[in-house]
Amino acid sequence: MKFTVRTLNLILLGFVCVSPLAAQDKDILPVPESYRVEGVPPIRTSEVSKLFYEQNEIRSNLIWDADKANRRLLVTDETRNIYLLDSPLAKPVKLTEKAVPHLVRFSPDGRSFLFISDHEKPDTFQLYLYDLKDRTEKKAALLTGKDESIESAVWGKTGDAVYYTKIDYESKTSKLCRSAALVETCFKAKLPGIWYVLDADEKHLLLKNWRSSSTQSLHVFEPETNTLSTIADKGNSPKGSLASGYVVYSSEGSDVCKGHACISVYDLKKGRAAALNFPGTIAPSHDFKISPGGGNLLVQETRDGIDHLRIFAFKNGSLGKEVPPFIKGSFVIWNTRWLSDRELVYTLENNEKPTYIQSFNLATGETANWTKGRLPAALDGTVGPPEVIRWNSFDNMEITGYIVRPRTKTGRLPVLIRVHGGPQVQDRPIFDPTDALLALQLGVSIIHTNIRGSSGFGRSFMDADDREKREHAVKDIRALLDWVEKQKDLDPRQIYLQGQSYGGFVVLSAAMHEPTRVKAVIAESPVVSIRGYLSQSWVNDFMKTEYGDPKDEALMAKLDTLSPLNNADRWNKIPLLMIMGKRDGRIPEANVVDLKNQLQKQNTEVWYIYSTEDGHGVGGKYITATIYKFLKTQIEQTKRRK
Repeated sequence: MKFTVRTLNLILLGFVCVSPLAAQDKDILPVPESYRVEGVPPIRTSEVSKLFYEQNEIRSNLIWDADKANRRLLVTDETRNIYLLDSPLAKPVKLTEKAVPHLVRFSPDGRSFLFISDHEKPDTFQLYLYDLKDRTEKKAALLTGKDESIESAVWGKTGDAVYYTKIDYESKTSKLCRSAALVETCFKAKLPGIWYVLDADEKHLLLKNWRSSSTQSLHVFEPETNTLSTIADKGNSPKGSLASGYVVYSSEGSDVCKGHACISVYDLKKGRAAALNFPGTIAPSHDFKISPGGGNLLVQETRDGIDHLRIFAFKNGSLGKEVPPFIKGSFVIWNTRWLSDRELVYTLENNEKPTYIQSFNLATGETANWTKGRLPAALDGTVGPPEVIRWNSFDNMEITGYIVRPRTKTGRLPVLIRVHGGPQVQDRPIFDPTDALLALQLGVSIIHTNIRGSSGFGRSFMDADDREKREHAVKDIRALLDWVEKQKDLDPRQIYLQGQSYGGFVVLSAAMHEPTRVKAVIAESPVVSIRGYLSQSWVNDFMKTEYGDPKDEALMAKLDTLSPLNNADRWNKIPLLMIMGKRDGRIPEANVVDLKNQLQKQNTEVWYIYSTEDGHGVGGKYITATIYKFLKTQIEQTKRRK
């Protein structure tokens, strides 16, 4: 569920706000004007004050892009705006205020950069060019389709033009375009479906056709001849780069990879591909970057959510000597970039440390910090290092996740199980202040899951929950409950579930099937009916591949047995917190309201927050406080029932 939001204008039903008396109490956390709440008790500011910190107390930085011409970075912080960082540990200079970007790329000469943002219209991404000399931004493209959005863009090699694709979700077609001096020209290439531009050189554009997260193909377009040719069409090829007459690309399930995951090289002159012969195996989830001069190849592998960087000499499409490992510890690594042929820069984090930026010099073997993460003293050392957990599901398939344990708490602790949305993404041990705060304030252990359907574990695992196999993902969570019962430091009598979007569907369905073991549920922007979700006009072929064809009545009837909306009578009065945004076009609002009303009629304890200004995902201070208050309330009630 990763597509552009389609706003639904549905009626607002039956909301009850906090009482005027409560609102007059200065110690009551105010409900935002755009929120309508039901069942949420007044929350005292004094009770939740320790949950919040000033913006400069928790500092994190992430690389947007590297300026190879001037050895500097575009970075972001927790505000997600764009900053210029001139040198290691220099003070970042803010460039944008409200334009929260989706993608950022320096021009080859470093004098400007492009970025993609939906700050003007939610979920409609526009292309902008930012002049670093004048500190001005200008639109570089026109959006003329009914439901058009720009979600990929690259610079041409000389920097005089930007190439991008415009995706029209209404007509389900894409256009390949060029912007030079802010003048747009679109090519005649026919691109049905969803296409992205990945790279450009003097004669070629590398394109990707996205059919699903597990089915992506690579193609080369030659602007001079308007010719489109296929590089990799079998299996899944999500990443690719042009490199001096070659296309280097990742793949899984292709003939070249012999059914496995590999990185391959396609010779543009000879028209043939061959897999690179790496020492050892290459994990299904990986990224790679070719150095500016083409002399080195960086490979980023992800195993059980932990990243590993490997650097190889690279010449004429072949691998050379490998650089010895240079990162110590277990980290999630983001947005690797080459500063030169001999210097690499990257972002590090794990569940103990917020993101910070580091560089590695291949010539000297030394690392240098460009930024420093910052934590309040109260949160420092609150949780332990990344700890991968494994359990076998109903069919003996191994499922993994990671657990965040409080350092200072003992005994059998309450458990919060989190399920990510997508489903084709991966939950990894990143720093999450909410985890640290819940561990510190409530003594909760948090389990992040990567149930079947998640990315990072190979194509077959990603497809193992498709259509009629949807129930298998729910069974993965039910098997996790069995695993929890066997752990000496986890309390099986205090299990709580939390999920967002598709994750909301999974936790609601799991609770419906486990009405005695699950003690409370938090569902944020949840899918409550697969049938209802697929009934929307914008649903495309990917959704049908992942969830099923809504015209297949036999399949829909089977999925109805999983849908919380159709099984409210099995809920067993499990306390529920539901959060929904009016501008959420991915989730049918009427379905969520219907489920809420059904559960309320059964005297289920339902806390409901509805935001008139937010879309697919509602956050902020009040939401954090409510989640904390809800969990605290349920933990206290569970203890009283023991």
